[in-house]
Amino acid sequence: MPAYVTIDSFTNPLDAHIARGLLESEGVPAILHSEHHVWSSWPYSFALGGVGLQVPAAFADRARDLLARQRSGEFERALLEQQDVATERCGCCGSTDLRFIRSPWLVLLMVATLGLSGVIFPPGIRGRKCNACRAVQLNA
Repeated sequence: MPAYVTIDSFTNPLDAHIARGLLESEGVPAILHSEHHVWSSWPYSFALGGVGLQVPAAFADRARDLLARQRSGEFERALLEQQDVATERCGCCGSTDLRFIRSPWLVLLMVATLGLSGVIFPPGIRGRKCNACRAVQLNA
């Protein structure tokens, strides 16, 4: 059995699974270490050093390179180019740094409904706010 080395660690097991899936999709065998301890009690993540992503020593350099490319956004840009997805832009400044905003009344309604019935529903999205110029674009 090959010797495995830890190439990265994650406090969130879901992020560790995404990274493992990326490596395996590129032909790099990978396993997760301490995953079940973290699932059982999240504070253990800090005590154990997180969920370790391990690969055979022979694949370590390639795995680190793939994770660096993922963090730089290379794969996301390639996917957007391949799918030819139009990026939403701010109508005032042209920035792509937008976030969704919700009506405060719908959020209050959601909290009241949850408190009374135990049923939760997502409040509707009201529009988008530009993080660059603070302009608000409401849905029609």
